[in-house]
Amino acid sequence: MTDPFITQLDTISTPGTSATQFLKKLGPIHNNWHGAHNGGTAQTGFLLFHWELIKRFKAVGGPAHFGGVTPFTTQQLAGFNATYDVTAAVHKGDVPSLENFSSDLEMWHNNAHMAIGMAIHKNLMNPKTNVKLVQFWQLHYFINDRFEQKLGDFRSSPNDTIPSIVAQLESGNAAPQI
Repeated sequence: MTDPFITQLDTISTPGTSATQFLKKLGPIHNNWHGAHNGGTAQTGFLLFHWELIKRFKAVGGPAHFGGVTPFTTQQLAGFNATYDVTAAVHKGDVPSLENFSSDLEMWHNNAHMAIGMAIHKNLMNPKTNVKLVQFWQLHYFINDRFEQKLGDFRSSPNDTIPSIVAQLESGNAAPQI
């Protein structure tokens, strides 16, 4: 079954869509996904949804819109009082370990949004508007990098690509928890 939120992301990131148009339409989708996720009804979990979001952000030229986007470094995060402290291990083919990592990373992420927002004096807590701030993308690029590292630990074969693993996870029962 196709996640309606991913379908909405596809709709706003068709070829020819500008980053400005994408960001304008993204806020309500992002907000609604958070509502569904927090209410336990989203079909796609935190890491998978944001992985898909970043893929489409890149496709519409989102990084260029901000003059480039690079992930926060662990040193920058520590300077914001958002020290990265997620230590959950992910094991080859072990979905529960990936779910545990996703849960721990999401919890850290929530605190990081608050800490970074306080440090830069901008509201990074509102999912309807935070997507218009480069710091949102820097944080989520950092998170996406951690996720992809753990997917490397999770994969069954070195030949498995990150997109193929994501597709496999999205089609499984664990998708809402990852």
